[in-house]
Amino acid sequence: EKGRKEEEEGGKEEASEVGEEGKSETQEKVVVGKMNYDIWLYPTGSLVDDLRFRRGFFPKNPTERKTIDQLKTTFSQKEEGSNVRGKYGHKIYGYIIASKSGLYSFDIEMTEVTAACSAEVWLSESSDPLKTTRIIAATGLTMEGYGQKTWKKENSKEIELKEANKYYFEFLEKAFDGAVTMEVKWKPPGEGAHVSIPSDSIALAVELDSEGHYVDSPVAMTLSEGVLPSSVLEEHSVAHSILDSIVQVKELDVLPSCEFKPKYAYPHKVKAYQGVHQVFQSSVYPKDDTWFMNYHGQDKGNPFIDDKAAQNILSLYKKAFEQKHKGEVKLRYLEQTVNKDDGSRFLLELDIKLEGEEEEIHTSEYTYLPKGSEQLCHTSNFQWNPDNDKVDVYLVVSLKNLGSWVRHLIYNVEDIYNATGDENFELVIVDYGSEDLSVEKELYDSSLKRWKVITKTGGFSRSGGLQAGINYVTNPNSIVMTIDMHLTMPVGFVEYIRRHVIKGKMGYAPMFFRLRPGFTQIHYNGFWETLTYGIFGLYKSDWTTMKGFNLKKYTTKWGGEDWDILDKALAAGFEMFRLRHVGLVHYHHTKAGMWGNKRRR
Repeated sequence: EKGRKEEEEGGKEEASEVGEEGKSETQEKVVVGKMNYDIWLYPTGSLVDDLRFRRGFFPKNPTERKTIDQLKTTFSQKEEGSNVRGKYGHKIYGYIIASKSGLYSFDIEMTEVTAACSAEVWLSESSDPLKTTRIIAATGLTMEGYGQKTWKKENSKEIELKEANKYYFEFLEKAFDGAVTMEVKWKPPGEGAHVSIPSDSIALAVELDSEGHYVDSPVAMTLSEGVLPSSVLEEHSVAHSILDSIVQVKELDVLPSCEFKPKYAYPHKVKAYQGVHQVFQSSVYPKDDTWFMNYHGQDKGNPFIDDKAAQNILSLYKKAFEQKHKGEVKLRYLEQTVNKDDGSRFLLELDIKLEGEEEEIHTSEYTYLPKGSEQLCHTSNFQWNPDNDKVDVYLVVSLKNLGSWVRHLIYNVEDIYNATGDENFELVIVDYGSEDLSVEKELYDSSLKRWKVITKTGGFSRSGGLQAGINYVTNPNSIVMTIDMHLTMPVGFVEYIRRHVIKGKMGYAPMFFRLRPGFTQIHYNGFWETLTYGIFGLYKSDWTTMKGFNLKKYTTKWGGEDWDILDKALAAGFEMFRLRHVGLVHYHHTKAGMWGNKRRR
């Protein structure tokens, strides 16, 4: 018998046997006439890379799985039955079956384009999904200007296919806020134009049952799914250089020692919600990427130290260096915190090549320049330890029913671990009885070595959950950092925390970049959130000193708990270091399922 019959909803369908030149693959039966069709609702951004970046959602967790009988889709202006702007991601995948042997080319046709959109076509040299390569990439309108028909497309080269053979195929699409119809067409041998691919030349990769579940195990992850956006790869390389410099950091005992006793850091009363007016804005050298990230935003990047001032600090260091050593000194990075009554504190990071030594030395130390002085000194009572990579850092988050955002967080923390190899940090998730997935299972299935799930009952409380995570940490010499669920943290984040949390002296409350609806870390548009203190780190002993969150006032209430905890930290005499943190990004998100209200968006 040439094929087999299968009973499916809506009628019967014939499954043909196809294979390579009638050999091994002829023994495999495939369902001809359809391809698999996965759909993601609500994902922000208009680029396929935007979809890839949300690995908590893509490719394993689509909103809906179905099949489609043509390589043509339509994105709607509005989501069906609602006034929510259309935000979709589509993936059509299966097998292309060559109708005859010869050279083929492929094309994407976009019509009725009012959405910011993009698409990619990937094709394997055989039925093996791991041998796919991208043959087309196309973009329609851009996010910067709807109505601008900025059309870009890589044309497919001619590809040799053999009659009746099956070739693994993927069509990835992403659109935002508008409508577009997309179709993949081919030009078979002997044809003068690209035409629609007939249904008898497509086949399912994975069979589905009537409820949209896989009948068999899904195909292996393809190259198109495994491609990480370039920004992730760049962060990984940066993280390795950061880690290398951490390992090699040394103190050369160049500067004279001094005590840093700022007049602003002492126990005192702070009126409710007034602490935000007592936090100093620090400056950096050289000018960093916070300005680039903010290209479309309403707020500037980090203040930067001008070249003359930075070189002056370098010259003061060199003056002391030359009294004890010979060699070359270069300024790598500088942070300045100024108080008009005290002077300036600097985090001074240098690259030093000592005379007669082959390897370069990296130094990183806090220094102080008193007001009116020309003598830079090493703050003996205010330092991070070069061996600080051994200090445990706990990232604490509180959640309920946040589904794929849990996966997003886990993937993000895995990125940090895989890029740095840092085993001295732990993810602590306080879960208020999530029903949409098993948080513990997701963590068990991850590559993370250190994690903890604390289960709580009752109404969701951000403050209560974070305090439970803080209480879980028993070592007073560990750092506890509260974070948010909807973040992407850069891979150097944990190490940066260690350099900016000083026991008994200073905590770290970074500013993050809040993305506007529809935009992602691949495609920035938003603003720096300068008034939020939800990401907040201190040593455990300092959390204990200020007695943590006010759980009576902020039991289930949202909003204000971050300003309150800032007030308490400042009142206890701690300084809070504050900078716009490059790569720390907050996604716009639906509020469905949060705070026990599934209807909020």
